[in-house]
Amino acid sequence: MIGFDRESFFIHTLQSEGITEGIGDDCCVFFPQDNNSHHPRKAHIKAHINPKAQQKANVSPFVVGMDSFCEGVHFLAHWFSPYELAFKAFLVNYSDIVAMNATPAYAMLSIGLPRYWAKAEIKDCIRGIGDFCRKYNVKLIGGDTISTKDLQIHITFFGLIHKHTLYRDKIPAGSVLFYTCDKYPQHTITQSYKVLKTLLHPPKNKHLRAKGRFLSPRIRARFIADCARFLKGGMDISDGILSDISKLSAINKLHFKSNMPLFAPHLKPLLYSGESYEMLIAIAPKDSLKLKRIALRHRIKVCKIGQFTRKKYILPPIKYWH
Repeated sequence: MIGFDRESFFIHTLQSEGITEGIGDDCCVFFPQDNNSHHPRKAHIKAHINPKAQQKANVSPFVVGMDSFCEGVHFLAHWFSPYELAFKAFLVNYSDIVAMNATPAYAMLSIGLPRYWAKAEIKDCIRGIGDFCRKYNVKLIGGDTISTKDLQIHITFFGLIHKHTLYRDKIPAGSVLFYTCDKYPQHTITQSYKVLKTLLHPPKNKHLRAKGRFLSPRIRARFIADCARFLKGGMDISDGILSDISKLSAINKLHFKSNMPLFAPHLKPLLYSGESYEMLIAIAPKDSLKLKRIALRHRIKVCKIGQFTRKKYILPPIKYWH
């Protein structure tokens, strides 16, 4: 059986075992003590300290997100330097936390160091990790290191949540969907698609390297924080706009009506834009002007792509990058 969504099948089958809690978003919100919130994406953990000590410690909810970045699946080794690989691995995991309007604070790293790396490559990789952690004020607090055939990077982020947490599964019918994008052509979503296609199918006997957005995505942390109070939901674009719209539709048990001709060939670079790490955001129609004003202040564009509805509409086939 070829071409089905193995990730979704695995998750749905796992959920049927009755052993999961809070699966659906890339991250889960943990509460150190029981409170009045009963959102299914929030896992409640009873702290092993007395209530007075807990109140004195001022323990707050936090977000946990974990993702992988693996050679032969997410990239080929010659696309990046070890420094670039390490920095991007952390950056795309950082994006998952930001997409929920949280601030990453700590990380755990499990890394399989390829046996073909010498000391120079390992030092270059560590330099990338260090530069990321210093730039985004993240502290490494543990993990594991092993030797492997290919590079394997697995990162768990712990983030501090804010007043308005952004979920994927609370989008109501009638919400309109926008995607963020850069104002400048060299950083558009389609540029990522074109670079990825070229890397996957390079000219004969040539090893091309990653560049532009595919090499270094731009994460919209401040923009999301500024408009989070009226956002109905959203997610970062990692597998392509079309794939992620399908995920949002399924998890909210809604359908999607596009205001674009989705089956038009010229829209493929936009719809299949994997690795762009822009944001898909759902809002009430009345907040469209407010969203555009905030985007203008941040010098980015927001483009309306359609609306969630209970009426069924057909979407084009999805392309699975990995």
